[in-house]
Amino acid sequence: MHLSSWRAKRRTPARVALLTMSAVVVSMVGVVATSTPATSVTTVTPVEAGNPPVVRDGSVTIKVDVAALNYFRSNASAAFSATTAGSALVTSTVCRGDNPAGTNASPRTIVTVTDPTGATVVDQTSPVRNISLSGAFQSPPDQPLNPQPAPSNTNYRGDISGNAYHGMSIALDLTGRPAGTYTVTTANKNTVKTGTTGACQFGSPGPSGTVVAGPVVETHTFVYRPWQKTFTDVLGHGKVQANITPAEVAVRVDGSSSPVLTGRQKFYALDATDFALPSDPEACATDPSSCVPASARPCNPDAGCTPRLMVVNQPTTRVDGKVNRLQGIFDLDTNAFIALAAVDGHQRTLMSLGPNDAYYHSILDKLSTSLAAKNIDLPSILATQVELSGNGSTTSLSLLNGLQVDPTGRSGGVQIRTQGTVQAGVLLDIYSHLRLSGPACVTNVGSSANGDRRYTPNEDAGYTVTTSDFVPSVPAAGPLAALVGGPVFNITGDFVGATSPLIDTASAVIGLDTAADEPNGYPVWVEPFVSSPTHVANPKRMDYLGTATWSASEKPVIAGVGCLSVDFMLGTGVAIFDNPLGVGFDDLMDPISHPNAQVRTVMSAVDSAAGTAIDDASANPVVADVLSQVVGSLPLSALP
Repeated sequence: MHLSSWRAKRRTPARVALLTMSAVVVSMVGVVATSTPATSVTTVTPVEAGNPPVVRDGSVTIKVDVAALNYFRSNASAAFSATTAGSALVTSTVCRGDNPAGTNASPRTIVTVTDPTGATVVDQTSPVRNISLSGAFQSPPDQPLNPQPAPSNTNYRGDISGNAYHGMSIALDLTGRPAGTYTVTTANKNTVKTGTTGACQFGSPGPSGTVVAGPVVETHTFVYRPWQKTFTDVLGHGKVQANITPAEVAVRVDGSSSPVLTGRQKFYALDATDFALPSDPEACATDPSSCVPASARPCNPDAGCTPRLMVVNQPTTRVDGKVNRLQGIFDLDTNAFIALAAVDGHQRTLMSLGPNDAYYHSILDKLSTSLAAKNIDLPSILATQVELSGNGSTTSLSLLNGLQVDPTGRSGGVQIRTQGTVQAGVLLDIYSHLRLSGPACVTNVGSSANGDRRYTPNEDAGYTVTTSDFVPSVPAAGPLAALVGGPVFNITGDFVGATSPLIDTASAVIGLDTAADEPNGYPVWVEPFVSSPTHVANPKRMDYLGTATWSASEKPVIAGVGCLSVDFMLGTGVAIFDNPLGVGFDDLMDPISHPNAQVRTVMSAVDSAAGTAIDDASANPVVADVLSQVVGSLPLSALP
């Protein structure tokens, strides 16, 4: 009925108008016939294709496109017709009520969801509709009432045929729920009525005018398999999601997502506390032995092994001319990772410092933005390495590894202190700084591995290395020769002139540290035999005296612009950090540190003679055995 027709009869007494409308609707019911109920379809989104489909997200939407319907026929020989927005206005043709204590005859759809344990997590009935005259003029007509009313003898919970609001939608939050198979059951309880005075009956129209009793039930299942691990890039360029059991992984780069990858993961168990990320994720993925610690063991999670490291190797592939790739290594305990990733041609180096992301995110984000403006890739800068040689082996350290050192201060853990402290023993120091403005620096490189005995920085901050030709070298004794033996260096570090260093850390790997707040309450930290974990400082100045493996460099970032400074030292000696006094080791060494060719010739002979004596002594099996036991008792394998 058109609105204009209704207005023309607005002065007709209500009873006469209703009777007139009833006659029209009953007549229409006899014309628009439906012999079978409408088909209802329940869908769950979002899902991954499969049988059953897989759900990854923490929430899904369950939608029923058409809910249960009310069917009316004027007499037993007429065909059933589903209620429309217009015919719903005639109360004598519609089954109503959701009142358990009274009339309870309205059609309704009931959706239930059970989890893998059989527990019901959803039990929802289709909403009460507005099938009054005001509802007929909604767009679309007959929408759910808001708010939903209390149970009533006149409520209508069914659907409407034709142009009207259809179905129902349910949002299911799966966060924290068990993984496994979920069952979605949709029960459409249609109603049928014969004649305006006939009784309402739950059922659906059947063949030849019959009525099929009971609800129309539809059942679906889906597997909830949430990602067990999510690795998020510290710069926000993407993330890698992974499951250990079953082994599967997917990557998202700049808004583009890869399909789920299987058969690309290798797992390793690792007892050590710390793991340093490699600088070359491609080489690591291709040959895990190049980056996985020697103490790591292959691990099969399906056999009950708990892995610590995951290596993913999906080499570059091309689909429709677009690059796809995922190669990297992931720390399952700390969420630190580095990976080369590409999805549909969007390529990035994704990385995370694990727990340190919260501390460094803002700094790295600003640095990345500044570098991008100069067409410089931050991950390539962070991959800059220094090499540590000792005991016949070489270990590489990158700037990224330095950022993995926890910079936060907490009782009983790693702390930062800027007060003057003294460390003695085996000492480690790493410093790096990136200058983006100003002219490019002149390449300036020095290293003990090259036999260099002195180094002077050109930048405002960094190492200054001196030694004395008047002081004999410490003899290189046995397994610790590369670390303990060699010239006595005075290495001073001035880290104040340059702001915002990339890394500035110092620690006594083995030895004593006078820093306060030792976790056991002792006056000094005894590393690592009493105090653990290692105390880490961020000194503004360093004054070191002892033997050392060291390297220092200043190199242009790109042609004509900036400078990258990288300084590294691992040595045996004594260091004063942030010395509050005006006198240091450099003052003691300065008078005798100037080069003297004649003296150096004599001291070389002394060094050679002492070295020969030590070599002869350490060649003795008994001496060699004692040295091996001493070295074996030191946790040198835990060095970064």
